[in-house]
Amino acid sequence: AAAHAQPVGISTSPQGTLTYAVGAAVAKVLNEAGGIQARVQPSSGTGAGIPLVESGEIDLGLANTLELYDAYHGVGTFDGRPNKSLRTIAVVFPIKVGLFVRNDSPIKSIKDMKGHSVAYGFTSQEIIKKTVDAMLASEGLSIKDLKPVLVPNLVRGVDELIGGRADITTFALGGGKVSEVDAAVGIRFVTLPNTPEALAGLKKEFRTAYIAKAEPSPRYAGVKEPIYIMQYDYTVFASSKVKPEVAKKITDILANNKDALGNAHPLFKAMDVARMYNDIEVPYHDGAKAYFGEKSIKETK
Repeated sequence: AAAHAQPVGISTSPQGTLTYAVGAAVAKVLNEAGGIQARVQPSSGTGAGIPLVESGEIDLGLANTLELYDAYHGVGTFDGRPNKSLRTIAVVFPIKVGLFVRNDSPIKSIKDMKGHSVAYGFTSQEIIKKTVDAMLASEGLSIKDLKPVLVPNLVRGVDELIGGRADITTFALGGGKVSEVDAAVGIRFVTLPNTPEALAGLKKEFRTAYIAKAEPSPRYAGVKEPIYIMQYDYTVFASSKVKPEVAKKITDILANNKDALGNAHPLFKAMDVARMYNDIEVPYHDGAKAYFGEKSIKETK
């Protein structure tokens, strides 16, 4: 118990963001199920929060796999600034994203998007721009083939589609804003091609993404039939400075409390314990590896 007596800080983006909501869910479960005193510590975004975890100033962080990869290796948005003390704790769930249009749009495929207007820029959420680039690249397109409508964030992009100023925008499947726009104007997600060439194009822009199938569901407004969408994973990470016994205990709590995590945030309902130990080209913390080793969980690709 003494090893976990110190409070555990969880770095997140500001209140109202996905990272904050997920961080609050993790803090709640660490407190209630694991007896670890945990609290959310928001910063301006993952770009600011990741170095705080690297330095050991904050214990845990949350980011998607591409952000964590870029930060560890010092590429992309962390170009020339490697954070070599970062360590993965667990891959916790997939993010499902797609490009969508109005129901009455003539756009039926990614290739059909050529020449149309698309919400773009996402200056306060740079990772979103990368997802748009990646999905366009699945059919060999780039933003140069479309007409960008510059927006600061996802919500504004949806508003531009509602207002008729953008033909195409993006959002995560199951998002509340997607249900809102579907009720307002009627929308449908556009399928990605499911080919090796499409996957190569996707990964060229977003190296940790993959193509997955999405089935129609009451939770997924705009998914009218089985389609293929872009997925990438979300992670919990720490610094190598976190004690192995603490990292092991946190991994244990996450792996054994899927229901509690899912009740705290619905994205955790898709968590697969067998995929928590997943090679994302950022090394795992020794404490996490010790947990997975004891449970005979093998690292997956």
